[in-house]
Amino acid sequence: MAETPRQGSNNSPSQRSHKAPGAEESVFPGEEKDHDPSRRSFLLRMVLMTAGASLLTGGYAWLWEPRRLEIKQVELKLPKFPKAFDGLRVVQFSDAHLGFHTGVKEMKKLAATMEQQQPDLICFTGDIVEREAEPMRECIPILASMQAKYGKFAVLGNHDYRGGQQNEVTTMFREAGFTLLRNEHVVIEQGGERLAIAGLDDALTGRPDPAQAIKGLDHDVWKLLLMHEPDYADIATPYGFGLQLSGHSHGGQVRFPWIGALTTPRGSHKYVQGLYYTDVQGVYYTTQTQMPVYVNRGFGMTQLPIRFLCRPELTVFELKGLTT
Repeated sequence: MAETPRQGSNNSPSQRSHKAPGAEESVFPGEEKDHDPSRRSFLLRMVLMTAGASLLTGGYAWLWEPRRLEIKQVELKLPKFPKAFDGLRVVQFSDAHLGFHTGVKEMKKLAATMEQQQPDLICFTGDIVEREAEPMRECIPILASMQAKYGKFAVLGNHDYRGGQQNEVTTMFREAGFTLLRNEHVVIEQGGERLAIAGLDDALTGRPDPAQAIKGLDHDVWKLLLMHEPDYADIATPYGFGLQLSGHSHGGQVRFPWIGALTTPRGSHKYVQGLYYTDVQGVYYTTQTQMPVYVNRGFGMTQLPIRFLCRPELTVFELKGLTT
């Protein structure tokens, strides 16, 4: 059984220390770039670059790879993971970017694939829309059809704020039966043991507060963290989370052999795709004491409607305790 999300005051020291872009300080240096698909110049650049990429790859990056969803199976053995939840199946999806070459058709296929995985938990790690909230509306029944034993949880990403319609996005998540976590947590119970799912506000456009997110939790409760930007893991590590799930990077969306991602957005320069273990301030940690962070490559696309050597991803985790 899950408890009601817990959230406290907006005036905690941690919240004041992480300011939204435009304030004196920001979590990640640099300027938030607003790629508005409605702008004529952006559309022209998109058409030209897409045409070039299509010619070079024979349409593979445009027509084929973006629809070839990869189901990534990841088994993790985690210190202090509660025995009652051993084998917990967590299904993660991220970065749908509804309204930009992703809609009802693609989401129906995703939901059907997700159902086959028999998830115990469903976690969405941000950017459900590209900019406007309206494309999410027709997908509410599909999102509502997603079911998991212990519930389904979500956090906001920077694109969810981009059109200034984050409140509409929040409402539609709730209508679809998702618990949206913004610097708060939910506790689930099984066999007399407890596990917490915590979620943070977006780091580029919101005000993440990890201290507030875990306020009231016993120190020994194992905590799963949902956070859109993966590089925030270095900030989150000292708060005692057992695992961070993120998206945002799209894996670069376009990758080349020996080179990797050509570019990744601010907040995903260090952790780009797959599994990492945090290494804060150059201090070496063993895999038994440092925090793992997993970066999902995302389901949709942004800026350009192409993927190259970087398939969309649905991640299926099997979480187990680490035996010594």
